[in-house]
Amino acid sequence: MNEITRAAVILGAVGVGLVAVRVWVAVRARSLRNSVSTESLRPWPAVVLFTSTDCDACEPARNIVTACCPDGAVREVVYQGHADLFRSAGIRKVPAIVVIDGQGAAVGAYEGQVAGRRLASALRRAGIQ
Repeated sequence: MNEITRAAVILGAVGVGLVAVRVWVAVRARSLRNSVSTESLRPWPAVVLFTSTDCDACEPARNIVTACCPDGAVREVVYQGHADLFRSAGIRKVPAIVVIDGQGAAVGAYEGQVAGRRLASALRRAGIQ
């Protein structure tokens, strides 16, 4: 196999891998978005950040949310003291970010870190400017 063919095979494999990761992330996000119950998270529209006091990844998530969201749009729910709200909303991991539109639909739900552009897209879908 010559060098050009080998490079093409490697690039093709990397491309397939990247597509697979993007599909997996999208399916996982859709699954979380469909499983979140927003009734206990009123008032809407809202961005709800689920955190824990012992979560190292929560501070970077908090920074992204506060940088992307307008003042007053974000509510933080800390597991310690609000475990019942986590259960009623269907949140199992922290950090978790749920973007809810004015009708109570979760238009974005993310576990772990989220890219600012993905969060901005969910904010637009929710009508949060």
